[in-house]
Amino acid sequence: MLFSIAEIPTPQEQLKFLKHIQQILQSGTFTSTYKFALLISITRLAIEQGQDIGAALHLDYEDIAEKFIDLYWKQSLPFQFNQYEPFILQQSTGKQASIVNLIYQAQQQFKTIAAARRDNIFWIKLKKAVASTVKKMPVVYLQNLNGQTVEFLYQLEDSKQCLNLLPKVMFCLRQFSEIIEELCQKRWIDFVRLNKQNLGVLNGLPDLDEFMFAPSRNQLGRVADFLIDLQQCQCFYCGKSLKNTKYAVDHFIPWSLYPADTGHNFVLADEKCNLQKSNYLASEQFLQLWQERNHLHNQTIIREISQMGFLTDLQRSHRVADWAYKQAVENEYLVWLGGREKKILAQVYEK
Repeated sequence: MLFSIAEIPTPQEQLKFLKHIQQILQSGTFTSTYKFALLISITRLAIEQGQDIGAALHLDYEDIAEKFIDLYWKQSLPFQFNQYEPFILQQSTGKQASIVNLIYQAQQQFKTIAAARRDNIFWIKLKKAVASTVKKMPVVYLQNLNGQTVEFLYQLEDSKQCLNLLPKVMFCLRQFSEIIEELCQKRWIDFVRLNKQNLGVLNGLPDLDEFMFAPSRNQLGRVADFLIDLQQCQCFYCGKSLKNTKYAVDHFIPWSLYPADTGHNFVLADEKCNLQKSNYLASEQFLQLWQERNHLHNQTIIREISQMGFLTDLQRSHRVADWAYKQAVENEYLVWLGGREKKILAQVYEK
């Protein structure tokens, strides 16, 4: 992760960037879903590793590969719809996408992505294999429009060792991440649904969004067992006892805003608070409480939750939070104050 100095993009340049993204998604040629995954991956890494400046950003291919594995793991599991036999969604117009095959093979050895990540030697090998495909395929063809390459994200000649995002790209990815995620997910679902190799089943209009992109709750049971002790059996938000009541693991930075499972982002909330908070950011009061908890229990969170296979990087989680709350200020999002109360976060947000 290296930066080079550059001015932040003008409104006109930002609009041009969005138009390029739209052109790729509407007019680009797609023979697999890799391009969607690459756009989502570099956007998420720009949030995790970048800043709101006009600098270039250098991304390691293995970091990109890890995002690919996160995205494809769930989609490489057998899909069940009505009376049809479970099958693996076809992610390419020809043979099955090789990354799906790699992950499917991993799933024969490991029941969850968390278990695979715990096997360090295996995980590194898998990332290297996925990174090799990413470098050869979507990186080369993502910026191709009507037979011509428009290098507005990165330059191919500089992409052999790592992916060097051009100046101002990092800023735009961070500013428009929600739009990019939503557009990519929609086009990804459309590609899979309309793929003739899936059409026989998917013509029945099953809910692919839930299967392909919703968080996997079945991995969070052990996290809840850890948090119940860490939080002394109290709801993170209202402080009430969780004994003899329903509770859930909540993503403090909402999944809808940043769809990733990271150890420091988990909190335990009673059913009422979990439903009321929903997909809102919590107020600055809760943000401060969350940051203090993470600093105070950082080593415990790393030791316990990393053993479950989740990423546990305090700085990364807090950088994502910095980005999320700045977005909330700039776009005047509603934030949750607790109970049924909400407000527009319009004041200056300080780290």
